[in-house]
Amino acid sequence: MWKVAIVDDEPKIRRGLKKWILDKSKCFECSFEAKSGEECVENEQGMMVDLYLLDIHMEGLNGLELGKLIKRENPNALIVYITGYDYFEYAHEAIKLQAFDYLLKPVPQSDFFKLLKKANIALTDIYPERQIQRNEPIKETCGGCSQVVLKGKEYIKENYSDPNLSLEKAAKILNVHKDYLSKLMKEESGYSFTEYLTKIRVNSAKELLEQDLTNVRMYDVARKIGYKSQHYFSRTFKKNVGLTPLQYRKEKCNLVDWELF
Repeated sequence: MWKVAIVDDEPKIRRGLKKWILDKSKCFECSFEAKSGEECVENEQGMMVDLYLLDIHMEGLNGLELGKLIKRENPNALIVYITGYDYFEYAHEAIKLQAFDYLLKPVPQSDFFKLLKKANIALTDIYPERQIQRNEPIKETCGGCSQVVLKGKEYIKENYSDPNLSLEKAAKILNVHKDYLSKLMKEESGYSFTEYLTKIRVNSAKELLEQDLTNVRMYDVARKIGYKSQHYFSRTFKKNVGLTPLQYRKEKCNLVDWELF
Protein backbone atom coordinates (compact mmCIF):
# COMPACT_ATOMS: atom_id res chain seq x y z
CA MET A 1 0.00 0.00 0.00
CA TRP A 2 1.10 3.57 -0.60
CA LYS A 3 2.04 5.33 2.62
CA VAL A 4 0.51 8.71 3.45
CA ALA A 5 1.62 11.43 5.87
CA ILE A 6 -0.85 14.06 7.10
CA VAL A 7 0.68 17.22 8.52
CA ASP A 8 -1.91 19.71 9.76
CA ASP A 9 -2.27 21.68 12.97
CA GLU A 10 -6.04 21.05 13.09
CA PRO A 11 -6.78 17.72 14.84
CA LYS A 12 -10.19 17.41 13.17
CA ILE A 13 -8.66 17.70 9.72
CA ARG A 14 -6.11 15.00 10.53
CA ARG A 15 -8.73 12.69 12.01
CA GLY A 16 -11.13 13.24 9.12
CA LEU A 17 -8.61 12.56 6.36
CA LYS A 18 -7.20 9.57 8.21
CA LYS A 19 -10.69 8.11 8.66
CA TRP A 20 -11.51 8.51 4.98
CA ILE A 21 -8.31 6.69 4.05
CA LEU A 22 -8.90 3.94 6.60
CA ASP A 23 -12.57 3.39 5.74
CA LYS A 24 -12.56 3.71 1.97
CA SER A 25 -9.12 3.26 0.40
CA LYS A 26 -7.51 -0.07 -0.47
CA CYS A 27 -4.44 1.55 -1.99
CA PHE A 28 -3.36 3.97 0.74
CA GLU A 29 -2.65 3.83 4.45
CA CYS A 30 -1.96 6.69 6.83
CA SER A 31 1.43 5.75 8.27
CA PHE A 32 2.33 9.10 9.82
CA GLU A 33 0.62 12.22 11.09
CA ALA A 34 1.96 15.37 12.69
CA LYS A 35 0.64 18.68 13.99
CA SER A 36 3.60 20.72 12.76
CA GLY A 37 6.30 20.83 10.13
CA GLU A 38 8.98 20.48 12.77
CA GLU A 39 7.44 17.26 14.08
CA CYS A 40 7.50 15.80 10.57
CA VAL A 41 11.13 16.72 9.93
CA GLU A 42 12.30 15.36 13.28
CA ASN A 43 10.75 11.95 12.62
CA GLU A 44 12.58 9.72 10.14
CA GLN A 45 9.35 7.94 9.23
CA GLY A 46 7.73 11.28 8.45
CA MET A 47 10.24 12.01 5.71
CA MET A 48 9.96 8.69 3.85
CA VAL A 49 6.36 8.19 2.72
CA ASP A 50 4.81 8.24 -0.76
CA LEU A 51 2.15 10.92 -0.44
CA TYR A 52 2.10 14.02 1.77
CA LEU A 53 -0.97 16.03 2.68
CA LEU A 54 0.43 19.30 4.02
CA ASP A 55 -1.41 22.23 5.50
CA ILE A 56 0.14 25.45 4.20
CA HIS A 57 -0.63 27.74 7.11
CA MET A 58 1.12 26.32 10.18
CA GLU A 59 3.08 28.08 12.89
CA GLY A 60 6.84 27.70 12.62
CA LEU A 61 7.77 25.61 9.60
CA ASN A 62 4.88 26.12 7.19
CA GLY A 63 3.72 23.68 4.53
CA LEU A 64 5.59 25.29 1.65
CA GLU A 65 8.88 25.26 3.56
CA LEU A 66 8.27 21.69 4.69
CA GLY A 67 7.55 20.66 1.10
CA LYS A 68 10.95 21.91 -0.03
CA LEU A 69 12.69 19.89 2.69
CA ILE A 70 10.71 16.77 1.82
CA LYS A 71 11.57 17.05 -1.87
CA ARG A 72 15.26 17.33 -0.97
CA GLU A 73 15.16 14.09 1.04
CA ASN A 74 12.46 12.23 -0.86
CA PRO A 75 12.31 13.58 -4.45
CA ASN A 76 9.76 11.03 -5.71
CA ALA A 77 7.23 11.88 -3.03
CA LEU A 78 3.94 13.44 -4.10
CA ILE A 79 3.05 16.59 -2.20
CA VAL A 80 -0.51 17.85 -1.90
CA TYR A 81 -1.07 21.19 -0.19
CA ILE A 82 -4.18 21.83 1.85
CA THR A 83 -5.17 25.45 2.18
CA GLY A 84 -8.07 27.80 2.77
CA TYR A 85 -9.10 30.66 0.54
CA ASP A 86 -7.58 33.19 2.93
CA TYR A 87 -4.10 31.87 2.11
CA PHE A 88 -4.60 30.46 -1.36
CA GLU A 89 -3.86 33.42 -3.61
CA TYR A 90 -0.44 34.30 -2.28
CA ALA A 91 0.63 30.66 -2.32
CA HIS A 92 -0.71 29.79 -5.76
CA GLU A 93 2.46 30.29 -7.75
CA ALA A 94 4.64 28.54 -5.16
CA ILE A 95 2.25 25.61 -5.10
CA LYS A 96 2.43 25.17 -8.86
CA LEU A 97 6.21 24.92 -8.76
CA GLN A 98 6.43 21.77 -6.67
CA ALA A 99 3.01 20.39 -5.78
CA PHE A 100 1.35 17.30 -7.20
CA ASP A 101 -1.99 18.93 -6.42
CA TYR A 102 -3.79 21.00 -3.81
CA LEU A 103 -7.04 20.82 -1.86
CA LEU A 104 -9.07 23.81 -0.77
CA LYS A 105 -10.66 23.66 2.67
CA PRO A 106 -13.31 22.55 3.36
CA VAL A 107 -12.68 19.33 1.43
CA PRO A 108 -15.59 17.26 0.03
CA GLN A 109 -15.03 13.52 0.34
CA SER A 110 -15.59 13.04 -3.40
CA ASP A 111 -12.79 15.50 -4.22
CA PHE A 112 -10.46 13.72 -1.82
CA PHE A 113 -11.01 10.34 -3.46
CA LYS A 114 -10.51 11.81 -6.92
CA LEU A 115 -7.16 13.00 -5.66
CA LEU A 116 -6.25 9.57 -4.29
CA LYS A 117 -7.16 7.94 -7.58
CA LYS A 118 -4.90 10.36 -9.45
CA ALA A 119 -2.10 9.87 -6.91
CA ASN A 120 -2.35 6.09 -7.23
CA ILE A 121 -1.89 6.33 -11.00
CA ALA A 122 1.08 8.69 -10.61
CA LEU A 123 2.79 6.52 -7.99
CA THR A 124 2.28 3.41 -10.13
CA ASP A 125 4.07 5.17 -12.97
CA ILE A 126 6.95 6.05 -10.62
CA TYR A 127 7.12 2.62 -8.97
CA PRO A 128 5.72 0.06 -11.45
CA GLU A 129 7.16 -2.78 -9.37
CA ARG A 130 4.91 -1.74 -6.48
CA GLN A 131 1.76 -1.53 -8.58
CA ILE A 132 -1.37 -1.64 -6.48
CA GLN A 133 -4.80 -2.47 -7.80
CA ARG A 134 -6.51 0.73 -8.75
CA ASN A 135 -9.77 1.61 -7.12
CA GLU A 136 -12.19 2.70 -9.78
CA PRO A 137 -15.08 4.74 -8.37
CA ILE A 138 -18.62 3.71 -9.16
CA LYS A 139 -19.44 5.59 -12.33
CA GLU A 140 -22.68 7.42 -12.72
CA THR A 141 -24.83 5.60 -15.23
CA CYS A 142 -25.73 7.33 -18.45
CA GLY A 143 -26.94 4.50 -20.64
CA GLY A 144 -26.60 5.33 -24.30
CA CYS A 145 -24.99 8.72 -23.71
CA SER A 146 -22.76 10.01 -26.47
CA GLN A 147 -19.09 10.74 -25.89
CA VAL A 148 -19.87 14.46 -26.01
CA VAL A 149 -22.32 14.20 -23.12
CA LEU A 150 -20.07 11.87 -21.12
CA LYS A 151 -17.15 14.26 -21.54
CA GLY A 152 -19.39 17.22 -20.71
CA LYS A 153 -20.55 15.63 -17.47
CA GLU A 154 -17.01 14.65 -16.54
CA TYR A 155 -15.81 18.19 -17.24
CA ILE A 156 -18.47 19.58 -14.92
CA LYS A 157 -17.54 17.14 -12.14
CA GLU A 158 -13.87 18.06 -12.45
CA ASN A 159 -14.43 21.83 -12.60
CA TYR A 160 -17.63 22.57 -10.66
CA SER A 161 -15.71 24.66 -8.11
CA ASP A 162 -14.78 27.19 -10.81
CA PRO A 163 -17.12 30.17 -10.30
CA ASN A 164 -16.68 31.08 -13.97
CA LEU A 165 -17.66 27.66 -15.31
CA SER A 166 -20.23 28.11 -18.06
CA LEU A 167 -21.84 26.33 -20.97
CA GLU A 168 -19.80 28.46 -23.36
CA LYS A 169 -16.53 27.61 -21.61
CA ALA A 170 -17.25 23.88 -21.56
CA ALA A 171 -18.35 23.83 -25.19
CA LYS A 172 -15.12 25.55 -26.22
CA ILE A 173 -13.04 23.00 -24.30
CA LEU A 174 -14.98 20.12 -25.86
CA ASN A 175 -14.80 21.75 -29.31
CA VAL A 176 -18.56 21.73 -29.94
CA HIS A 177 -21.17 24.46 -30.31
CA LYS A 178 -22.78 25.47 -27.02
CA ASP A 179 -26.32 25.00 -28.34
CA TYR A 180 -25.46 21.49 -29.53
CA LEU A 181 -23.95 20.57 -26.14
CA SER A 182 -26.93 22.00 -24.26
CA LYS A 183 -29.50 20.20 -26.41
CA LEU A 184 -27.62 16.89 -26.31
CA MET A 185 -27.18 16.93 -22.52
CA LYS A 186 -30.88 17.58 -21.98
CA GLU A 187 -31.96 14.88 -24.42
CA GLU A 188 -29.56 12.18 -23.23
CA SER A 189 -29.19 12.82 -19.49
CA GLY A 190 -32.39 14.63 -18.62
CA TYR A 191 -30.44 17.61 -17.28
CA SER A 192 -29.46 20.81 -19.00
CA PHE A 193 -25.88 21.97 -18.52
CA THR A 194 -26.90 24.39 -15.76
CA GLU A 195 -29.15 21.84 -14.05
CA TYR A 196 -26.39 19.24 -13.99
CA LEU A 197 -23.85 21.76 -12.70
CA THR A 198 -26.26 22.75 -9.93
CA LYS A 199 -26.85 19.09 -9.05
CA ILE A 200 -23.11 18.44 -8.68
CA ARG A 201 -22.59 21.60 -6.63
CA VAL A 202 -25.50 20.87 -4.29
CA ASN A 203 -24.33 17.27 -3.75
CA SER A 204 -20.85 18.54 -2.89
CA ALA A 205 -22.35 21.06 -0.48
CA LYS A 206 -24.25 18.23 1.23
CA GLU A 207 -20.98 16.32 1.71
CA LEU A 208 -19.39 19.35 3.36
CA LEU A 209 -22.39 20.19 5.54
CA GLU A 210 -22.51 16.63 6.88
CA GLN A 211 -18.94 16.82 8.14
CA ASP A 212 -18.11 17.71 11.74
CA LEU A 213 -16.20 20.87 10.90
CA THR A 214 -15.80 23.83 13.24
CA ASN A 215 -14.63 27.34 12.40
CA VAL A 216 -15.80 26.95 8.82
CA ARG A 217 -17.94 29.74 7.45
CA MET A 218 -20.92 29.13 5.18
CA TYR A 219 -19.21 31.57 2.86
CA ASP A 220 -16.29 29.12 2.59
CA VAL A 221 -18.66 26.34 1.56
CA ALA A 222 -20.28 28.55 -1.08
CA ARG A 223 -16.90 29.49 -2.57
CA LYS A 224 -15.65 25.91 -2.42
CA ILE A 225 -18.45 24.69 -4.67
CA GLY A 226 -18.27 27.56 -7.14
CA TYR A 227 -20.61 30.26 -5.85
CA LYS A 228 -19.32 33.79 -5.32
CA SER A 229 -22.37 34.77 -3.27
CA GLN A 230 -23.28 33.00 -0.04
CA HIS A 231 -26.88 34.20 -0.34
CA TYR A 232 -27.27 32.90 -3.89
CA PHE A 233 -25.84 29.57 -2.73
CA SER A 234 -28.37 29.43 0.14
CA ARG A 235 -31.29 30.17 -2.19
CA THR A 236 -30.13 27.57 -4.72
CA PHE A 237 -29.58 24.96 -2.02
CA LYS A 238 -33.04 25.50 -0.52
CA LYS A 239 -34.70 25.39 -3.93
CA ASN A 240 -33.12 21.98 -4.63
CA VAL A 241 -33.13 20.41 -1.15
CA GLY A 242 -36.08 22.07 0.57
CA LEU A 243 -33.93 23.29 3.47
CA THR A 244 -31.45 26.10 3.89
CA PRO A 245 -27.82 24.99 4.28
CA LEU A 246 -27.94 25.73 8.02
CA GLN A 247 -31.20 23.80 8.45
CA TYR A 248 -29.70 20.86 6.55
CA ARG A 249 -26.56 21.03 8.68
CA LYS A 250 -28.58 21.04 11.89
CA GLU A 251 -30.83 18.18 10.78
CA LYS A 252 -27.95 15.96 9.69
CA CYS A 253 -25.42 16.68 12.42
CA ASN A 254 -27.38 18.35 15.23
CA LEU A 255 -24.64 20.99 15.24
CA VAL A 256 -25.08 24.74 14.97
CA ASP A 257 -21.54 26.00 15.47
CA TRP A 258 -20.95 27.26 11.94
CA GLU A 259 -20.36 30.94 11.33
CA LEU A 260 -22.60 32.71 8.84
CA PHE A 261 -20.08 35.20 7.52
